[in-house]
Amino acid sequence: MLVGLAKVELSSFCTFKIHLGGMFTKYLGRRYVGGSIDYVDYVDMDVFSIHELDDMMKEIGYINGEPIYYHFLIPEIEIDYGLLPLGNDSDVLLLSKHVANHKEIIVYTEHGTTRLHTYFMSPNKVVLEEINEPISPELSRKKFTSTEMGDDDYQQMGDNEEIGDAISDETSTNGSISEDSDFLVDELNMVEDIEVNMKDFHSGVYSFPNLDNHQSFNAPDVTVDDDLEVIDTHLFESAGVEEDERKKLMRRGVVPEMTGGPWTKSRIKCKDKTVSSQKATCPWVVLISRSDEESDWMVKTLVHEHRCVQSRSIKACTSKFLATTILQQVEGNPTIPVKALRVELQKTYEVGMSRMKVFRAKQLAQKHVHGDYEKQYSLLRDYVLELQQCNPGTTVKIDVYSEPNANLETRMFKRIYVCLGALKLGFKAGLRDFLGFDRAFMKGPYPGQVLTAVGLDSNNGIYPLAYAIVEAENKSSWSWFLECLGEDLELSTNSNFTFISNRQKGILPAIANLFPSAEHRFCLRHIHENMKLQWRGKEHRDHLWECATATTVRHFDRFMEDFNKFNSKACDWLKKISPKHWARAHISGRAHTDILLNNLCEVFNSKLLDARDKPIITCLKYIREYLMKRICIVQNMIDKSQGPLTPTATKLLDGVKKDASQYTCIFNGAEKTQVTGTMGEQFVVNWRDRNCSCRHTEITGIPCSHLVSAIWDKVEHGAKNVPPLEEWVHPCYRLSTWNEMYKYKVQPINGRSMWPKSDCPTTLTPPKHTKQVGRPKKKRKRAQTEEPNNQGKSLTRKFLTVTCSKCKNKGHNSRSCKGQGGQTEVRNVVAGGKKLSKAKKQGDGKKEKSKMKEKTKLKDKSKMKEKV
Repeated sequence: MLVGLAKVELSSFCTFKIHLGGMFTKYLGRRYVGGSIDYVDYVDMDVFSIHELDDMMKEIGYINGEPIYYHFLIPEIEIDYGLLPLGNDSDVLLLSKHVANHKEIIVYTEHGTTRLHTYFMSPNKVVLEEINEPISPELSRKKFTSTEMGDDDYQQMGDNEEIGDAISDETSTNGSISEDSDFLVDELNMVEDIEVNMKDFHSGVYSFPNLDNHQSFNAPDVTVDDDLEVIDTHLFESAGVEEDERKKLMRRGVVPEMTGGPWTKSRIKCKDKTVSSQKATCPWVVLISRSDEESDWMVKTLVHEHRCVQSRSIKACTSKFLATTILQQVEGNPTIPVKALRVELQKTYEVGMSRMKVFRAKQLAQKHVHGDYEKQYSLLRDYVLELQQCNPGTTVKIDVYSEPNANLETRMFKRIYVCLGALKLGFKAGLRDFLGFDRAFMKGPYPGQVLTAVGLDSNNGIYPLAYAIVEAENKSSWSWFLECLGEDLELSTNSNFTFISNRQKGILPAIANLFPSAEHRFCLRHIHENMKLQWRGKEHRDHLWECATATTVRHFDRFMEDFNKFNSKACDWLKKISPKHWARAHISGRAHTDILLNNLCEVFNSKLLDARDKPIITCLKYIREYLMKRICIVQNMIDKSQGPLTPTATKLLDGVKKDASQYTCIFNGAEKTQVTGTMGEQFVVNWRDRNCSCRHTEITGIPCSHLVSAIWDKVEHGAKNVPPLEEWVHPCYRLSTWNEMYKYKVQPINGRSMWPKSDCPTTLTPPKHTKQVGRPKKKRKRAQTEEPNNQGKSLTRKFLTVTCSKCKNKGHNSRSCKGQGGQTEVRNVVAGGKKLSKAKKQGDGKKEKSKMKEKTKLKDKSKMKEKV
């Protein structure tokens, strides 16, 4: 059994024999002269694209630059007649048909120009790179590993306008949304997340039974009229007719005419499709019979001759049958366009099918792959039991809408909260009482929001803690989420915790009511976005950033005075927001971080983009698998790291050391040292408290440059028992703490058939949903002040005034130039001592044109008379 599986897996693999560096001869008897040969093994045609062929060329010794043209040779055909282009997806599909029977494919390349008239230029440009080492005369072999295809081959076909194939625009790598030059960036606290490959995600939650077999051709599922009847194909699978022949019969419009006893003898003949004034008959016929109802069907008579026109409109080709055909394709590439599926299916079956039929087939296949949106709510309690059984310590809470009828067997779903036990233990081991909150929209047929709570690990990376799917973003949902989170973290109303969030609906009063003693920071970027509605520009951004990043109150007051002198109205608007929510000078050091931007939550939300349009169990499963993979990847990074501190902490400390060399120190002989800088700045280091009057060490937990300079000065003057510099860093930045956080692993769970059955007497039903008018929106709504992302596109010419190249005036181009002025210039023409306005001049011009037309008409009439 394993051998058979191995054969199936290797059926799509082949070896490329690549001829490169040469050229084709001109005339018949063509040969490829010059160059060299290279082999690439284990090429998987299921995921192969032209972009991967470019990657192969780069590995061989090419870089982007000069165009390169690819050709492949049809196996067992001479080069004069079997050479075909290899430049787009249709060429790749044609090439893949030969891989099953031929495992070595010959590929030829041409560089710069091509001598063949049948070619397509490669999407990427590749040039030959000089290699220091001479190429060995022996043929080299390389194993090419197919890369993960972020931009799938089918997406290159440009089908974004197809139904149901809108590509989401909401992507962000490190939490940034706008590429405006007026955008706030904290370079010392760049929160980035590692890449987690979720391309192989498969839900497998709900099995769609109608797609498990080919019974979609049953007569009750197909509309039958007088012109065309339909074969009940699953009854004839054992009749001795091959699968390809059976499909050909369907294309010919074959109809069954059942005669004889009940299911023992049948005669099938062809309904004539010949377009003729006289009624013609087609001699094609099949006679089948069987001895009894339990035996197999046998073909007794078969006449192959056809005299009818092949029909491309076959009603037996239903969306259910197409769904079974494209099931694996949709599972491997859920974003494949409908247009690409339609073209491939028409080539495979040689029948006509509408775009909507293929769209419905894709929807059925997606429902089979990802599960049914409505039915997954009834399985949600079973999933929760399996999740808690496999992951001890996991907290899952489900809230439903109140039902006045207590005897009703169903309850409408409202919200769900999940906090995995491993993440709970890992967060507590991180020694940082800091959490960020944010929300994101669900994009499926049922409305909702995804609430997330994300912390910081020892390497200043994100550490997701809890998530919830709620009905909306309001005070009730945020309060419920924070109550559940407070129970997991054992927080009370007097807990000195630190939160950061946007000023979103409901979250401000929820935190104030539940955790009045907590420190609540506001995201500075969103404060800046609100400021940009009235005051824009780099100067306003710089003043805001100087006020926010000042670490002492006196520096903060001085920067606020400068801002007030620059723009008093903007400064008065900023003063209405308490500085304890956005300024470093007014925050405490309990969280051991000076982060002012909530990009750690935005980074996590960007990773969940592909999950938010899935059914509820599939969405929860996607998040859990992402977290499970992420912990493993970070653990590998921890195993490779060296030193007492994490890589990010080591990098920050190295930057501090570089700045510490510019200070001079004076020790008072007791517990304090005076540190003076080059610009006259002066601070005091307290040895007993291990901090500095600049408050940078107190806020971040990493020694400031003044403290490092004082430590060096003390060691230089012979002080003993001075700890190493790394021991002055807070323990939350140590490599051992980082390892302690990620030693708790998220456990996998069993499949749907292994889930325990919930004992709850009620069944969950999906929330209410009102279908909106128009196509569902998948692109993120941009902010009012956010500029569009024109990366990879031409820049917009909006708000730009056209300048004429002839008269150099604005408001028109050279084609429409008639000597007129620009938008602001008023030209007056002096004629006969009087000033004629521009409108008057244009009117006179029209009169002159009409006179010229009359003259030409008179000339034409005189010429006609002369000819007569």
